[in-house]
Amino acid sequence: QVDAQLLVVQKLEEKERVLQSSLASVEKELALRSQALELNKRKAVEAAQLAEDLRAQGEHVQARLRELQACAAENRAAKDKESLSLKRAQ
Repeated sequence: QVDAQLLVVQKLEEKERVLQSSLASVEKELALRSQALELNKRKAVEAAQLAEDLRAQGEHVQARLRELQACAAENRAAKDKESLSLKRAQ
């Protein structure tokens, strides 16, 4: 009976070693995944900031485009007026 109990204790100790090893592996994996999560969070924040910067830049470019389109329209109108004056003068 003592030998049988000793065998059970040895098996349980071996099982405990296997579980401890498994636990250590899971803890390492958790640490790695936590690091990856933090890295991805930082990348997401950076991407959001970049998107905001690009949105603001896009709005600035659109405003400048509208200014240039208005200026081009004014120049066309002035050119047409001058062409008409030139034809009349001729």
